[in-house]
Amino acid sequence: MKTKQQQKKTKYEIELEQSLPKKETFEKLHNHKPVTRRDFLSTGLIGFSSSMVLPSFLTILARSGDAQAQDMCKVAGVSDLCPFISIKGSGGMSVSGNAIPLDAGGQLLQSYSKLGLGLGATLPVDYEFANRVAFYANSGVLAGIRAGASSLTLASSNFIPSWYISQDDNSQNKLDVTGLVINAGLKGSKLPNLGKANTETGVNNSFAYVRPPAPLIVGSYDDVVGSLGVSGSLATLSPTQKGNLFKSIQSVTSSQSSAIQGMTGGSLLSKLLNCANIDNTNLIANTASLNIDPLSNAAFAAIWGINANTNKASQDFVFATMVYNALNGNCSTVNLEIGGCDYHNNTRASGDAKDLEIGTVIGRVLQSLSLMGKKGFVGFTTDGAVRSVESDSPSVWSSDGGIGSGGYMFSYDPVGPHAIKGLSQLGNYTSGQGANNLFLTGGSTELAAGALFVNYLSFNGKLNLVEQLLPRIFSTADIDLITKFT
Repeated sequence: MKTKQQQKKTKYEIELEQSLPKKETFEKLHNHKPVTRRDFLSTGLIGFSSSMVLPSFLTILARSGDAQAQDMCKVAGVSDLCPFISIKGSGGMSVSGNAIPLDAGGQLLQSYSKLGLGLGATLPVDYEFANRVAFYANSGVLAGIRAGASSLTLASSNFIPSWYISQDDNSQNKLDVTGLVINAGLKGSKLPNLGKANTETGVNNSFAYVRPPAPLIVGSYDDVVGSLGVSGSLATLSPTQKGNLFKSIQSVTSSQSSAIQGMTGGSLLSKLLNCANIDNTNLIANTASLNIDPLSNAAFAAIWGINANTNKASQDFVFATMVYNALNGNCSTVNLEIGGCDYHNNTRASGDAKDLEIGTVIGRVLQSLSLMGKKGFVGFTTDGAVRSVESDSPSVWSSDGGIGSGGYMFSYDPVGPHAIKGLSQLGNYTSGQGANNLFLTGGSTELAAGALFVNYLSFNGKLNLVEQLLPRIFSTADIDLITKFT
């Protein structure tokens, strides 16, 4: 028989009460990992509200528990770290056939006969960037950088090549530092870290030291739009209707939150659920102010060569979208990937064309930073390298050559270039025309990635955080050795 109190309840209240979680401890939800969205749905902790912020929150909570999740609401999108753009040349391009590797004293090698450049004495050299780095004069990467960025932009940019051995054509090279950068505090106000390849890092590299949060894989501009909206039949609602819908969901989840206050960790979870729903409501109700479309900035769109008629799944539009959102602070890190870099086909033509493509993307990123007045850091990696037919004059690419691998680091600051410490290279080449594996980072992709991260921190004036974020990896002397950007 129903009590008077029960008789007063509406059908809605009864259904809501039935949807509330049973009395069980918060720890019980973590008895198996990872905790999936389905697990949370089964407990009643989340219902319909699942479009934008909650998936990121649930991932963080499942992996890290209360302590790390505690600051999510108040720090999202707030960071004094500069944008970090990572570019991957998938397949092992000729890093040493573009920027010229020097010996330990900063001098040209006697011969580059296995690197497609001929003899050191007859090598045509050109110099670029504020710190005047040596390039092969006919470098496709250099030509692309100059095509993508103005001379004024390059004069405010620095460049450091990093020489190390990596495995040819292998996605297991530990070169991705996005997990480290996100751990350092780079957050997005609306989006998570963005990637191009459907992997745990967003590119075909393994992570170095810290696994990044699951990235949003961007195959088209529409993927970004879709991640911030609703789909299915709800997509036909007007903006006002969508806003009202999410306000209703916010109200329901607030009621649910009150029922878990007594659980261990319940107060925190309640706060985060409420925070997520408020953000969802604001995003839906203010779609015009999201500022996620690269076409909304005509000068930016011109840098990337895109317009209203450009295929939104094209590389130019996708890369423009990812970089635009990084520079606006909408997302955290960005992982771009360029395929087709394993170009040892006994010609020079395909390799030169791919190098030009890579350089153009690098130049456009730097020019985008300049246009938007943003300080930024760019890292380029590849898996392995190529070797040439041995010749005293420039020759064709004929085989893989991971011993001659490496990567690039670029920085831009609108107020002017920072000082570079020591030689304008990290590591060096030996007379055997390969990276010196006796140098601290020369024989390990993970240590080389760690050095890139150290330079990112140094460029941001946060070198003091190295030991906190990379404990016991580098000594004080090591940090002094590998730090180039100041």
